[in-house]
Amino acid sequence: MQNLVLGPIIGGLSHRRAHLWGKADGPGVLHAWLGQEPFLVDARLAGQSFPLRAEDGFAGVAPVSGLFPDTSYYYALTLSNQPPDPVDGPYPEFTAFPLPGQPRPFSFAFGSCFRPVGEHSGKIFQALEERRKLDELRFILMTGDQIYADDYNFNGLGSVACNLDEYRQVYQHVWANPPLRVLLQNLPAFMTLDDHEVDDDWTWADAKRQRAQIPIWNRILRWLRRRAPFEWKIPQQRVQDALQAYWEHQGMHTSSLELPPGLDERNQYILDPGNAGSLAYTFTFGAAAFFVMDTRTMRVKSRDKRVILGEDQWQALEGWLLAVKDEYPLKFLVSSGAVLFQMWVDLARDRWSGFPQERQRLLHFLAANGIEGVYILCGDLHSSHAISAELYGPQERALPLWELCSSPFEQQSNWLARHTYVPIRDGSIRNQRIYFTIAENNFGVVRVDFSDTGQPQVHFEVYGESGDRLAQI
Repeated sequence: MQNLVLGPIIGGLSHRRAHLWGKADGPGVLHAWLGQEPFLVDARLAGQSFPLRAEDGFAGVAPVSGLFPDTSYYYALTLSNQPPDPVDGPYPEFTAFPLPGQPRPFSFAFGSCFRPVGEHSGKIFQALEERRKLDELRFILMTGDQIYADDYNFNGLGSVACNLDEYRQVYQHVWANPPLRVLLQNLPAFMTLDDHEVDDDWTWADAKRQRAQIPIWNRILRWLRRRAPFEWKIPQQRVQDALQAYWEHQGMHTSSLELPPGLDERNQYILDPGNAGSLAYTFTFGAAAFFVMDTRTMRVKSRDKRVILGEDQWQALEGWLLAVKDEYPLKFLVSSGAVLFQMWVDLARDRWSGFPQERQRLLHFLAANGIEGVYILCGDLHSSHAISAELYGPQERALPLWELCSSPFEQQSNWLARHTYVPIRDGSIRNQRIYFTIAENNFGVVRVDFSDTGQPQVHFEVYGESGDRLAQI
């Protein structure tokens, strides 16, 4: 009999649906059971997956629809068509989101960069699980580097992941972490990728996405350490394998994609130069709207071109911003890398500061269209921060803009970040202020409240491995 080896994960949650994800060690069908009793004595079969196949690494999603807004459900994800045994309870629980547009106070967590270093890894997730219970966190945003496929010292392989099977093995090694599994079966998750799901600071070298590259210092370092030649090269097939593994573990359980990428008849990820699809997606929680950007799969660095989103994703983002401008008082833009935090020492230029025209386009669009209530959520830096600024648009009216960063979950901290920050020099942005930087393992919590007049109030807190609050605004 087959068993779940990863999951369950509650993905794609909304006011009416959920995508329950799991990965098995062989063929089977995922069955989603829901009830409103902790031991599921009232369990009903609410959905099931397509047959799990080797082509997808035996990963799949059991979609559940017909949920009631703001209603809590206990659930089980099984490979059996028999109801779950109450003896195995109490079962994990999730709560459906409120109706779109309705102002509801809520809290959520976010963070990035998890590289487990041993059997005692995952302390940050234990602290996060306690915070989930205390604050009734509604979901978590995981903003990239959910694995470090290229870090051969810690990825469980002893080598750089270079093919589909090896990328899958890294996910199995990292995501089997017990505290992480406990957290994700109880806290709905929204994920996006950063560079290490493929390789360190990788980009496309041409607009047709046929030639990929990693920085020259990575290639030289691997050569000096006598790594195998295929570990310091990144052919197109390796990128496709990495993105297929990403799709199996993170992409398939997300919300509706804005520009779905190409998938073949076997549900395999296709790198098609003619397909401008990306992994960007949107969702809402009450009066808050979220756009999760794909800052990686369309990224190009060449002598004459520097692209971070791709034109089709830009059109989707700008259209979305105009659509939610007046309907949702809060807009959260989720980016794997920092937009406002730039450093005067940044050789890789891998964040938005390395793509100044793209960053300028975003800031100028927000300013020119008078879009208020925007918060950028990001990770990657290996330190957390909070920055406020003002954009100046029509009639020189000041528009507040915030960037909140949480990173890393577990990685080497970037103690230099606080000493190298410099404000952006651009006519559309003024009065930049950095409130704090925290250079230790952490996660962020965002709390949203509404005043008597219905105006949203956003608070940001950062917590460490011990569960202590490290900073707040």
